[in-house]
Amino acid sequence: MAWRLCFLRNPSRQVNTDDQLILSPADGFIVYVRRVIPGEELMSIKKGEPILLDDLMQLNDPALPRQGWLVGIFMSPFDVHYNRAPIRGFIRKIAHYFPVKSRGRNSNMFHGQSNLFFDLRPYWQGCDYLIHNERASYVITNDKLSVYVTQIADQWVRKIVTLRDGVPVAQGEVFGMIRMGSQLDLFVPDVEGRMQVLVAERAHVRAGIDALLRFSG
Repeated sequence: MAWRLCFLRNPSRQVNTDDQLILSPADGFIVYVRRVIPGEELMSIKKGEPILLDDLMQLNDPALPRQGWLVGIFMSPFDVHYNRAPIRGFIRKIAHYFPVKSRGRNSNMFHGQSNLFFDLRPYWQGCDYLIHNERASYVITNDKLSVYVTQIADQWVRKIVTLRDGVPVAQGEVFGMIRMGSQLDLFVPDVEGRMQVLVAERAHVRAGIDALLRFSG
């Protein structure tokens, strides 16, 4: 029972809202901060198998600029598993699916955790869950920018839970959770170079508290 309480805890947090900051949507460790260039490979997990942005996120918008910043956050068993809005705006769930490469089941996230523990870089090496596992994607939009968030389920996850959809959300407000382990990816379009990265790989961040990027606009 104690481990269930660890996963399901949702501590109250004082969020300092700021339209120039993109806050972390999850508690966890930064496993990658990648500059996204349209059509270019983001990373390769094994055997030269490349990963593109659309392999990670179901964006479903051909007009969306595939240029910007991608941040991956690995949620360890000891992290809070509630997810919070990185910006204020209107939240819309755009997909919940198994990728074509999934084989119909989730892969274990052990590689991600062991890479972080032993500081084995790149941290995504061998992490086939990035392109195989069940995921849910969201877009949050306001008058200044849009951000895209994808929850990636672990092998032992009971459920990806959506708590807010099709409604306005405040910055730092809880919008969902992933039970029993997971990863969360954030993509922020940035064609004009207005984003300043504020975090580095292997840093630990807290949802609704720590800023990932600063927007100058």
